[in-house]
Amino acid sequence: MKSLLLALLCLQSVFGQKRSDSLFVFIGQKIKVDKFKPKLVEGQIQFDEAFKANYKVVQQIYGTYRKNSIDFDAYDHMGTPAFSKFDNVLLFVSNHDGKWYHEKYQYFDVYKTKEGKWASCGDPYKFDDYHRKSLKAVTLEFAEPVSFDISSLNVEQIKKWYPEPYFTLRNNRAYCLMGVYVDELFQVKKEGVLKARGIFE
Repeated sequence: MKSLLLALLCLQSVFGQKRSDSLFVFIGQKIKVDKFKPKLVEGQIQFDEAFKANYKVVQQIYGTYRKNSIDFDAYDHMGTPAFSKFDNVLLFVSNHDGKWYHEKYQYFDVYKTKEGKWASCGDPYKFDDYHRKSLKAVTLEFAEPVSFDISSLNVEQIKKWYPEPYFTLRNNRAYCLMGVYVDELFQVKKEGVLKARGIFE
């Protein structure tokens, strides 16, 4: 039991209990994400799988970072981090003792619009319904059509992840119609999960 509590405290100290000046929010383009086995303190239990990620910094949204690419560690209870499935992602990382760590489970896949801005598809609170506020999605025109394969999903899964009016369905694909720009997506996290984690007041 003592080992379990120690492990939970160690995880808590890494994920989310950072001040806002240690936070860096950026649009990243994936270079590589590789699994690794972290060194554990004696008696510590590893609950999550660990990954080393390297991303190109495409656009800075919040915080300061001076290089063109960034290395950070990501820990995920479900296995390979969901953000790694997409080419371009709005990512949230925090610095702890000179090392960058992904804010656990926090990301949005993003796409370039015709006007040259970055945005994500669907309901801005799709990952944060508990912290839902008044922000609404708007109609977007993307530089390239944004669509998702839904051929392996059942009716309930489609309704949950690709609902109208955010998406239209045809030929086993969900096409994005509405979404939110990255500055507003950051606001969703700032007022929700990141506030709950003590990063923002």
